[in-house]
Amino acid sequence: MCDYLVVGVHSDVEIEKNKGPCVMREDERYAAVAACKWVDEVVEDAPYVTSLEVLDKYNIDFVVHGDDITTAADGTDCYQIVKDAGRYKECKRTVGVSTTELVGRMLLLTRDHHIRGSRSI
Repeated sequence: MCDYLVVGVHSDVEIEKNKGPCVMREDERYAAVAACKWVDEVVEDAPYVTSLEVLDKYNIDFVVHGDDITTAADGTDCYQIVKDAGRYKECKRTVGVSTTELVGRMLLLTRDHHIRGSRSI
């Protein structure tokens, strides 16, 4: 979808305000995204609700997001401003890669580990 990929990464404060507790610290998220071979630039502390001013500041033509709905703490669409401006593109969400799903799998593994562990004692 692009020749140069800029990825905005939210701060812990923004994540906790809009979604809840963080699974990874912001410095870990910044490093993980920066390590991705397709990422050309990381915007740290990106606002949770995307503004045209931020897009213009970093010379970003459009925002790309998965087809899952993303809302701010107040229930508004995080991308409505850029959608209204015609600067939004959507891609298929990768099933099984959400934080919620990954945490759920980890919790199940932990539970199963403890159940198996108690049987062997």
